[in-house]
Amino acid sequence: MKKNKKIRVWSATILIMSMVMAFLSACSNGGKEESASPTAGSSPSASAAATSTEPAATKGDTKDHVTLTWYYPGNVQQMTDLASVEAEMNKIVNKEINASIKLQPIDWGAYDQKMNVVSAGGDSFDLVFTAPWSNDYYTNVARGALLPLDDLLKQYAPKLYSTVPEKVWNATRIKGKIYGAINWQIVAMPYGPSLPKKYVDKYQIDLDSLKTPKDFTPYFEKWNESYPPFLGGDHFSIAPPLYGFDSIGGDTSVGWIRLDDANLTVVNQYASEAFKDLAETYYLWREKGYIPKDAAMVTTEKRTARNKAGQFEMGTLSTPVKPGVDQEAESAYKEPFVSRRVTKPLITTNRAIATMTGISRTSKNPERAAMFLELINTNKELYRLMTRGIENKHYTKVNEDLIKLIPDSGYNPDTDWMFGDQFNGYYTNPVAAEAKIWEQTEKLNNEADASPILGFVFDAEPVKSELAQTESVYQEYILGLLTGALNPKDKLPEFLDKLEKAGASKIIAEKQRQLDAWKNQNQ
Repeated sequence: MKKNKKIRVWSATILIMSMVMAFLSACSNGGKEESASPTAGSSPSASAAATSTEPAATKGDTKDHVTLTWYYPGNVQQMTDLASVEAEMNKIVNKEINASIKLQPIDWGAYDQKMNVVSAGGDSFDLVFTAPWSNDYYTNVARGALLPLDDLLKQYAPKLYSTVPEKVWNATRIKGKIYGAINWQIVAMPYGPSLPKKYVDKYQIDLDSLKTPKDFTPYFEKWNESYPPFLGGDHFSIAPPLYGFDSIGGDTSVGWIRLDDANLTVVNQYASEAFKDLAETYYLWREKGYIPKDAAMVTTEKRTARNKAGQFEMGTLSTPVKPGVDQEAESAYKEPFVSRRVTKPLITTNRAIATMTGISRTSKNPERAAMFLELINTNKELYRLMTRGIENKHYTKVNEDLIKLIPDSGYNPDTDWMFGDQFNGYYTNPVAAEAKIWEQTEKLNNEADASPILGFVFDAEPVKSELAQTESVYQEYILGLLTGALNPKDKLPEFLDKLEKAGASKIIAEKQRQLDAWKNQNQ
């Protein structure tokens, strides 16, 4: 497969996931797992750690000044004034832990490839964003790219460690070890449609009628905008519960379980009726012009430009519909949105660890990196600089916890969920602030069901070669199948055959073996 094709696949897939994460919110520290959200910012913290402005724990040698390098994905075009933010952050970091932070954002579409190159080359760096859906956590652990954090967190980041419940830390463990620091936020994920109100009104969309993707078809038939209603992409792997599944290991890796299967049998999700129906639906939509012919070639920049121009998509139910989602969307896109839940809130292992920061195996200063994790998670001023920039330059304050963003200010990563405890951030929407979204989120987390395999973490080491080979097959076919460019009648069997030849059965068998052992230990 050609490299540029692989980049296009990841550009589309990662953009979809980043857009989905942009609808996620934070929860309070009451007792569940993580999540994500950029647009609502955050209110006063629900935990002592979150409200703390005390220096981070520094039970180590900070005599010598060090520079820490931090890689993470983002919309680089929205961070042209990164240098000034970094300089302000370093006033705090230098004072508290005698260090400087070097921020290294990488464009979403290039992030995974860039981190593969950096890791393969043995480059020295310190901190890195990792998750099952981006810069794959399981693969990083399998290839030894991340340091175990158990001792580092307890010694150098005790407030961060105590903020996150133990069962959430357990979701990060591989062979008993923690390799990713949780960015603390929402953990319970209900999925459904979130649509611009202008579409709902114009096309008289009954949100309650949208139970499966194909339910959009009658509304697409009425579509008369100057742009197509949908661009396709992998809306399957980013929301397994929407299709009755939970993933094991990386979201796109072969081998999921059905949520209603008491035996917890691992199956090939790409051979399921759910995936077949989705591919057939997208193929039909493309044939009818609802998905453009060049959808597989649409870049991150083009999707972002469409959104900025008010040309939104509809056609997916994979948006996490949590408290404040409509307010956050309106804040981000300057358009009113409306949403509905199709699935019940569910806590899964991969959603619990959907946003983490790891310490690189090549870090020359892992202790200081852990101190920085404590600092970014407990110092409001530092976290708010990272997430929203400099007051009166990138935003103005409405009150202590509510801000108004300055358009085209040069700094708006809009990914608060990526950098630490989101409860330390700002609200950017007054309705969300007044509604006390964090309290609602805590209630959602407390009432949510748990996946039958919550806490099971797959060790990818025994099948890392097969995972790499099947991932290459996935990248070769998924964008074609889920933009309607490939006819599933012929290409889906071909896709499944190549997955099998690449080692799908071996991966499924290994997942089943580990899951059975875990189940026996937890009965």
